Amino acid sequence: MPRIWLLLAVIGVTLAGCVPTSALRMDDLYIYGIENARLTYFYGEAGQILYDGGSLGLAEQPESAVPTGNYVVRGALVAAGKPFLRVAVDPLPVEPVVVSRIPFTTDLQVALKTDVDEVVYYDGQSFLRLLETDEAGTVRPVVPRPRLNGLRGLGQLTNAEADALAAALTAGGRPFALAALPIASLPSHAVDGLSEHRRTGIYVQREIATDASAYRPTPERLTWDVVARGDQAVGFASASYQLVTSQDELISLWQRAYGSRLTVPALPSLDFRRETIIALFMGSRSSGGYSMDVTDVREEGGELYVELQVTEPAPGTITTQALTSPWLILRVQRGGYAAAWLRDTGSGNLLGVARADR
Repeated sequence: MPRIWLLLAVIGVTLAGCVPTSALRMDDLYIYGIENARLTYFYGEAGQILYDGGSLGLAEQPESAVPTGNYVVRGALVAAGKPFLRVAVDPLPVEPVVVSRIPFTTDLQVALKTDVDEVVYYDGQSFLRLLETDEAGTVRPVVPRPRLNGLRGLGQLTNAEADALAAALTAGGRPFALAALPIASLPSHAVDGLSEHRRTGIYVQREIATDASAYRPTPERLTWDVVARGDQAVGFASASYQLVTSQDELISLWQRAYGSRLTVPALPSLDFRRETIIALFMGSRSSGGYSMDVTDVREEGGELYVELQVTEPAPGTITTQALTSPWLILRVQRGGYAAAWLRDTGSGNLLGVARADR
């Protein structure tokens, strides 16, 4: 029995030497993309701790020594004689983000394949924020905005860890993109007896390609005018939009537009080869107060867009109770379009499309 008690006492002393103090904190930094590794930093009192099935010695950094090297953090404990522990981890099954340059602009295209907490871009001189928390499937052009204080505030990094990470990543002076990953997506790495356990995961995209398909030319305003309009068209029970491509079509639509009048005005002189003629009929309405107005005409990416303001009478408005059928004919001084997309001026929603009557 005395030997058993002696053995238990020795084991107890050994385990007691491996119990971390209540002030011990561990910070894990997962780096994917440029390398697949977990960097682990310790802070607090020196001593022995139980770590990954063994005993790990922690010591204070000598005051006279200035730590150097990539990812080294001043103030962290020395673990097994090293400024931090490095362990290889499995690569991510899917790259969380793809950042591309957009030609002829300083904007960037961001495509998310997984959820992220933030996307940051380094242009070779400074850090810029592209996106904050967003979901998988997001694809859109982004105007980079300055991100103050480098990478500080990223994930659960301390300021010293953020500065060490920024210094390591920017050492070559090459642009890169970085995505902060949600904590829930990081592998588990449990260690007993810690006062705090911080985790941060990042994915680094080192090569930034140019995506020509992301370029959208600046909309070009075109010269246009409304050649005729009215509110008593006949034969249009519902809305009708049409590109007018010949004199015969113009005559037919003109007669329907002025079908309620005894005298039909003379036809306007239009050039169907060099101009785009668009006839817009709102359809039959039960009262007055309905109208259509063109506010702008633009070419975007080779397509013709007509900004249209549609007005309806507000409840309680006094209007004529006669049937009306608003219409207008628009001339755009540029030809060659196969369609004209009609877009609501206020909301930007598409209202319809005018095509040639075939």
